[in-house]
Amino acid sequence: MTVSADPPSTLVSREREVIAAFAQVTTEAITDAKLEDLLTLVGRRLCALLGVTRCSVYLRHGNGRYRGAAGYCQEAGDITQAVKRQESGFDGDRFSQEVITTRQPVVIRDALNDPRPHHRTMAHWDVRAMLGVPLVFDDEVIGVIFVDSRGRDHEFTADDIELATLFARLSALFISQAMLNTRLRRQAAEIARNNSTLAYLADVHKRLTNAVLEGANIGRVVGLLSELSAKPVVLYNNDFDVLAWAAPEALRMDAPPIISAKVRNTASVRATLAELSVNTPSAVVPAQLAVGLGRRHLMCRMVIEGKPSGFLGIVEVGRSLESIDANIAERGATVLALQMLSERRQIETEGQARDDYLSDLLRSGRDKEHLVRRGPQFGIDLTNPHVLVRFTVDDAQGQMSASAIQSLVTRTFSAVMSIPAPPAVRLPGAVIVMVRLSHDNPDVDAIRTDVSTIADRLAGQLSLGTTVISGVCRVPTDFPHAHRELRDIGSIARSFDWGTRVVSLDDLGLFRVVVSSGHVKEALHFAHSYVAAVRDHDDGTLLATWRAFVAADGKVQATAQALDVHENTIRYRLGRIREICRQDPTSLDSLLSAKMAFQVLELSGE
Repeated sequence: MTVSADPPSTLVSREREVIAAFAQVTTEAITDAKLEDLLTLVGRRLCALLGVTRCSVYLRHGNGRYRGAAGYCQEAGDITQAVKRQESGFDGDRFSQEVITTRQPVVIRDALNDPRPHHRTMAHWDVRAMLGVPLVFDDEVIGVIFVDSRGRDHEFTADDIELATLFARLSALFISQAMLNTRLRRQAAEIARNNSTLAYLADVHKRLTNAVLEGANIGRVVGLLSELSAKPVVLYNNDFDVLAWAAPEALRMDAPPIISAKVRNTASVRATLAELSVNTPSAVVPAQLAVGLGRRHLMCRMVIEGKPSGFLGIVEVGRSLESIDANIAERGATVLALQMLSERRQIETEGQARDDYLSDLLRSGRDKEHLVRRGPQFGIDLTNPHVLVRFTVDDAQGQMSASAIQSLVTRTFSAVMSIPAPPAVRLPGAVIVMVRLSHDNPDVDAIRTDVSTIADRLAGQLSLGTTVISGVCRVPTDFPHAHRELRDIGSIARSFDWGTRVVSLDDLGLFRVVVSSGHVKEALHFAHSYVAAVRDHDDGTLLATWRAFVAADGKVQATAQALDVHENTIRYRLGRIREICRQDPTSLDSLLSAKMAFQVLELSGE
């Protein structure tokens, strides 16, 4: 089928139309119009030149693909948005590929039966005949214009094709320039946005650092991050306990918007949180409606001295999450990590100073006035009564550092007794804790139950021996003496294998004198010798009666009640003890000696 040509006079007239149309395009381009408006004008003017009713313009992108950029239809008006959803030159669209590869116009006279176009697209747009014209600039196809008459056949003549080619090549110059201008404007806008973002982030960093330098605590920094992001902010530790949180007042929130354990245990959330690291400091946890998470959470990993130390979260409430929120969270996490490290170092320094003070107090390394004067700065008021509690700890285990063991002991005291962590010092084989007593009830029995509970809890985590509670210390000079007694009793406890029992020095009675004198072996020999005659005489009945009589402070009636026998039976047995030992067990001297002997035997486990 041949393509018909127009008479010369008609051709000259149409060329004038091309020039007039191009002049309009030139005027539009000079005014620096939007690229989309320029493309629509080019398409409309080409439709008018060729006598068709519809056009669509496709431009090449950086990835080499041709995507819809503008469109016009005489019946429907502006169809740009529909065209922008389309793509040309893809596999299966040999029509567009031919226009692009040959850089020549291509005519389709029967779109539904021609094998080159993508038939589904042709049917969707109701195309019958179509002309595709390349936009060529600098010997490259920068775009393609398609023209047709919707639902109608059209005969594209050779002159139509020539005019379309001429118009497209002239237009390509301005389209290329407009594309460059658009790209430059986009780049300039991006640079402006980046500069604005950098300026804002610099202000964020300045405000955060200034807040810390001015003494703001962690809660205040979290509040400032909430103010900067205009969203709720939550600070978690590694176990997802909330350390601090803040939200804009307008949201009227009375509880932190946390990520629950149920949500954290879902595979996707667990994977997202696990990927957070120094290289991937933040990520968005999407809403999980199935498990009750209705908001997105921007989570940032907190790292202190190379170790994961918690999470900082910005929650999508009130306003949507934005890209800048990640920058705010990451900068905030860095400032908070440094602040937490500083507070940790300060606490460690203060704790070390308090430990040194307690060491001085136990060794009596300073004068009394100096110790009393320095005490309050460590939260220690030596005008109050105190006791020392000595926990025997097996150093051979080596599973925890000395500071970790001391911290565990003081934390347990704080939890059980509902008090601030008490002063403590870690010594080889022991932890010594200083506990204040009430002025109203300065009695060791007031804390005995609590100390037993603490020892039971620690036994599950530490290898404990005997726990010993000192007598009441009322003045600074009492502490060194109490410390020496505790140390000596600790040695005796290991020798006698007292196990994990909790004892107080007040329980030891006269045995404290023996320990202080350093004659424990002699005391043990005395105890065995003192009761040997009675022990060897019968099956133990007399020895048990004697022990009960001493425990009852020499009272026959109380002894009989304790052993559930008649008083005369007790008197008879005491007579037999008198005959065997050749001394009166009811005399004061005998009672004191027997009390000492039985106490030594009891403490030695006999």
